[in-house]
This record gives sequence, C-alpha cells and structure tokens, in this order.
Amino acid sequence: MSEKQGPNKKWFNLTILMIAAIVLVYMIVTNLDTFGNIVIVILGFGAVIMVHEFGHFIVAKLSGIKVEAFSIGFPPTLLGVRKLQKGWRIRILPKFLSGQEEEAKTEPLKEGSVNTPTSKTVEKMTQSKDSDTEYRIGLVPFGGFVKMLGQEDAGAAERSDDPRSFANKPVCIRIAVVAAGVIFNAISAFLIFLVVFSIGLPLPPAVVGNVIPDSPAAKAGLVPGDRIVEINGESFVDFSSLGLAPALTAEDEAVSLIVRRGDGKTESIQIVPRISPRAGMPVKSFGIESADTLIVARKIKDPRRIALLEKELGLAPGDVVTAVNGEPVSAAWQMDEWVADTLADQVTLTVQRSDPKTRENRAVEVRLDLLWLYEQGSFETQAQLCHIHSMVPRLKILAVSQPRQSLFARLFGFLIGVRQGQNSDKLQPGDIVVSAGGIENPTYSELRQITQEHKDKDLSMTLLRKDEQDQYSPVEVTVVPRSNPSDRRRAEIGFVPVLDVEHPVVASTLADGDLLPLSIPRGATITTVDGEPVSNYADIVRLYRASRGQRISIEYRLSDTDAGAVAVDVPSDDRFLAAQTALAKSIPLEPLTELYKASGPGQAVVWGSKKTYMFIAQTYVTLRRLITRDVSPKTLMGPVGILSASYTIAQRDLIDYIYFLGLISSIIAVMNLLPLPIVDGGVIVLLLIEKIKGSPLNERVQEAIAYAGLALLLAVFLWLTYQDILRLVFS
Repeated sequence: MSEKQGPNKKWFNLTILMIAAIVLVYMIVTNLDTFGNIVIVILGFGAVIMVHEFGHFIVAKLSGIKVEAFSIGFPPTLLGVRKLQKGWRIRILPKFLSGQEEEAKTEPLKEGSVNTPTSKTVEKMTQSKDSDTEYRIGLVPFGGFVKMLGQEDAGAAERSDDPRSFANKPVCIRIAVVAAGVIFNAISAFLIFLVVFSIGLPLPPAVVGNVIPDSPAAKAGLVPGDRIVEINGESFVDFSSLGLAPALTAEDEAVSLIVRRGDGKTESIQIVPRISPRAGMPVKSFGIESADTLIVARKIKDPRRIALLEKELGLAPGDVVTAVNGEPVSAAWQMDEWVADTLADQVTLTVQRSDPKTRENRAVEVRLDLLWLYEQGSFETQAQLCHIHSMVPRLKILAVSQPRQSLFARLFGFLIGVRQGQNSDKLQPGDIVVSAGGIENPTYSELRQITQEHKDKDLSMTLLRKDEQDQYSPVEVTVVPRSNPSDRRRAEIGFVPVLDVEHPVVASTLADGDLLPLSIPRGATITTVDGEPVSNYADIVRLYRASRGQRISIEYRLSDTDAGAVAVDVPSDDRFLAAQTALAKSIPLEPLTELYKASGPGQAVVWGSKKTYMFIAQTYVTLRRLITRDVSPKTLMGPVGILSASYTIAQRDLIDYIYFLGLISSIIAVMNLLPLPIVDGGVIVLLLIEKIKGSPLNERVQEAIAYAGLALLLAVFLWLTYQDILRLVFS
C-alpha cells in the first residue's frame, strides 16, 4: 500500500466509525429503556467473565508468572490499556483504525514474537518499569482470556528461558493458576447469593399449587395449599428444591418431606419420585406444580395484550379475583378447584379493580371448556378421557399451530416444494372433527392412534365448518401428520383440540371401572334428560346432577328416522362425572412469591452456601442426564438463549438479575471444570498427566488434542446457537 493510500483508508475507517457512532447514539436516545437493559446485561456478563479471568490473573501474578494480556471478551480488540513508565498507552479499535494490531515501539519485544528472548532482552524487560500486562476489552462478549508467557490454549506453549514463563513453573503452581478461575466463580456465586439474601429476594415458596393426578405426590396425600417446610432434613427450601431433590435420588429412593397442612398441623411423609408422563422427557419428579396468586399480572406492558385481556376476559392488569360464583376464594388453587368442579359452560368471577381510587368489585363472565383428558397424564388409555356417565363429546379445533420445520426448509422450501404451514391452511379454529382415517367421531385417544399410523402419510378428515351465516357444513380435507420436533417418535397434525360442548353430540361411550357404556350410537344427539330438553353439555350436566340417586331417561336422535332412549341410574355423587372444566382463556396470574431474607449475616452465609451447592449440583445432574440421554440436548441454551433470558430477567427487578448472575457463575464453575480440551478441566488433566509421566505430552499430541477440543466446542457452540435461533425466531 502506498503512503497516500494508507491515510485515505484510515480516514475512510474513521468516517465509517463516526457514522456508526451517530446511528448508535440515535438508537440509544430513542430506546433508552431497551438500551439500559442491554447495558445491564453486558455489565453483568462482563462481571462474571472478569471474575473468572481475574482468578487466573491474580494467582498467576502472585506466582510470578508474566501475564501479557488480560481480556474481557474475545478479539478483535475494542480497547487496550497498558501502564507505561511514563503515563498510559491506550489503543482504541487498533486493527480497525490502523489495519494492523501491533505493539508500541517502546516495547522490548513484539507481542506474539516467535523468537526466544535472549538473556540481554530478558534483562532489559526485567529492568523496564512498564507494566507487563495490557488490559483489553474484546468485541465478542461470550468469554475472555488471560494470556501468560509460555502458555497457549491451542497447542503446546512456546519454549522460553524466562523464569516467569508459565511452562517453567512447577506443575502444582500451574494447576493452581488454571483452577483459580473455577474457584473464583464458585466464590463469586456464593458472595452474590450472600448479598442477595441479605437484601431479600422474592422466590416461589415450596407451596403446592397443583398436584398431578396419579403422581407420587397425589399417592402420598399432598393437596394444593400444602407447604413443604423440610426436605431430607434441610429446612432452607424454595420451590426449586422440589425439582432438585427428586433429580438427586437413586432408583426407588424415597425423599423425606415435612409438610405443613392448611390447618397448621405438620406431617412427615415419604415420597418415591417417578418419571412424569407429562414432562415430555424422562425426568423424575413428585408431580407438583407451583402456586399462583389471584392477582392478574401487573407487568404486562404491551397495549395489544392489555386490550386482548380486556376483550376476552374483561380483566385488567392488577385486578384481584375475590370470588367464584359468589363463593369467596383466597388462593389460586381454590379458584382452580371451583372452576374444575363447575362443569358448566361459564363461570362468574368477582374481581376487585386495579384502580386505587375506586377499588370497585366487578362481576366477570368467563367461558369454560371441558378438558379432553380428565386426568392430565398419559393419553394412551381410554379411561382417562373426559365423559359424562360414559358419554364422550366430539373434538373441536381450538387453534391451529404452525408446524416447526428445519431452518433449511423454512428458507429454501419454495425450491423443493415444501409449503409453509403444511396443514395450517386446511384447518380452521372452530372446526369440529366428525371423521378421521375412516373412524367416525373419533375420541382423543383414537385420533392420537390414527395420527401415529398416518405419520408422513395422507390422512383424510371430515370437518364441520361454520359459514358466515353461522351454519355448519361438512368439509373434506387431507392432512399429513409430521414428527414432533421435540419427540421424533410422536406424530402430530398441528392443532390444539378441545371438546365440542356447545352441541350435545356423543362421539362415543366408554367403560370406566364399574361404569358400563350407555347404548347410545356414535354421532347421536342427546335431545332430553329426564324429560327436559337440552341444547349443550352444560344442560346435560345440570340436569344429571339434579337427578342424583334417581333413575332417569336420556333420549337421543341419530337421524330424522332413527331415535332412541336409555335408562340411567344416577349415583348420589359425581363418581361417574369423569370430567373437569377449565378456563377457555387462561388468566395470566402472578406467581406466588415470598421474600427470602436472612435474619442476620450468619444465616446469609448459610443460605448463600446452600444455594451455591444447589445450582452446582443441578448443573452436574443435567450433565449426567445428557450423558444418559435422559435429557435432550435441545433443551439446553446457547449464548443467544442465555443473553435473551438475561435481557428478559433484566427487565424485572435488579435483584432478580443479580440472582441470575449467581446462577450463571455456578454453571460456569462446573462447565469449566469438565475434562475437555481447551477448558480449564482439560488443561488440569494434561498437567496431571505431566506430573505422573514426569514430562509433558509430545507437542504434536498436545496440538492435536487442543485443535480437536476447539473443533468440538465450536461445533457445540454453533449447534446451540442454531437451536436458540430456532426457538426465538421460528418457534
């Protein structure tokens, strides 16, 4: 490059930099809240990385090792600072502005020089009062590094006669330097939790919000509202403890719980955790769900969501539900029980308005739906289907989902004939399923079986679709069930099913224990119950309950010329009403939280230690599940997912984000200690081999191991990033 071209390129780069700076300033000014959250995320992650690298740095310095660079973030370098004998040397975007990244002429040796220093140059370096270390900030914020003389991550270190070289120090000192980063992360996690619990942190308590039917918790007698006050002798528990305890148990090992009931009495119980059929993966659990409050979420900021909440439910952020059908409720699980047992088409909620000036009570009518599964467990058995004295309603489409495809198919599907949405353009919300694969009025279990049998094949369906005049007419469609991305063994059509409770049509009748199926043909419409006409399933349930302990007649009609009736002995209770109702539109309630604040420094130390251990143990359990294939790698987050979660948490209270950084520090401590090349654990393994062998491994072997590890970590990094993008963009 000529002397004339050099300055021109520099001025061009400066112009680009100024334009970028102006654009950045404009974006900051117009999005101050967003920018503030981004700054918090960057500072938080920078702090976690800095703590890890500072561990390496300080122990290396104390051990007399020359540290050439201390960087937060990976190259290219944004900022470099070095203390000189006279003043400071500052480099801002050195490669961008100068076209090359070089050291100052005052340096005795160029950084990265492949020449072994002579005794004369070493003496000159020793006598120099310039700092050995340049402190850098890199552009890529997903890590950092400490560059020590005689130490390389990729391959064997360069030989040096300098006594300050990393390679010239005893193995025990080098192990201490390498392990210091992990130790500092664990210590920082402990300190974060200590500070957090000293200030006070709202966490979900170990309160039972819901118990999954037929789960270990249900068999042990746990009910909504129970509070777990002790787990295996440990009294510091929150709701996350109820997830970790089952994961740490051996096969058929029981967990000891101390439970405080709603009446204040305590009880000791033993629970053997099992794999839940609802989890979607083989993970042991108690079968307990967390509790909510009765407060409608106050942190909804999107005006469209607020408007939709008012339109569909008649609620506003901050509203408090105080009664269901006129009966006072004080907890979300009480409301859930009322709603589940109502078996009507709607329910009346009394809410206290969020406006502090009025605090008026308002009655809100909310529509209910029957759940297609009475017990929300496996869908393999007919006995778990919702039914009214053996009568099962038809299926209806609540919503149509967009099937998830591979990134390649989404980007280039038009070239290979893959259509976006596949089945979504053939199905519509409100469609009633009257035939599938030759089966008339299939139940949910039957439709699941038909879908599996037609995986990647054409499946013919007949639907009833409402027109503009609110009249139903049959529509023939052909769909192709595809594999579920999270479970390749399961095929799905791509819609959310509910029961058609608006029409008293019987899809099928089934046996359930002592209950024999009624002799009502498939597709028949119930016309009267005990002589009273009915127009929907809510009418059937109402009249059925009104006839407890009596013998009644249920009349039906299959066609204009085919009708009939069956006699029914109604029991004195609801044991043959194997049904539950749920809100047709779920209410976004705030989760139940309690302030976990230590009573003093001693308790803060204890709680901080236990929480650090809990997160470290949880990380090891996750890794073990990955190895045993009990957890899918697709459930993991990569850098993009972690940053996205960080941004979401940063939008909440600052104390929540600080707590999250403690979690990240704990995870980094574990991940860096894995015996993999490149990371600290792998380096420690090589150093132990050197100690046992009496000499380092061959340089070529070290380079092969390092580059293989680098390739593996890069592949994992890219794969996790790909999964993050799929979740964030294409889900």
